Amino acid sequence: MLSNFKEMPAIEQRNRTVTQESLVRKMIAKVEEQLMRLREKNRRKELTQVMYQNLGGNGNTVKKEDLNDLSWLIDQNLNAIDNRLHMRIESFVLQEK
Repeated sequence: MLSNFKEMPAIEQRNRTVTQESLVRKMIAKVEEQLMRLREKNRRKELTQVMYQNLGGNGNTVKKEDLNDLSWLIDQNLNAIDNRLHMRIESFVLQEK
């Protein structure tokens, strides 16, 4: 493989060579993406906790900036419940046939 690389023209060798800077940039981008996913996951967990605390009646007041996100999370949970309910109804109907 190394001999194939050395047989290439110098221009193509430069194009195929990964510089340390580009490698570090790719690694940073990957870590930033992981960080973003973890932040989203933590945010969802926090909002889920707030939702259940408020449903139980012992929740604190919800911050204004959290209301839209909390509303979205509640809608997502309701849609998931609705989908599971429809799947169970369909499987029940199929079993009855």
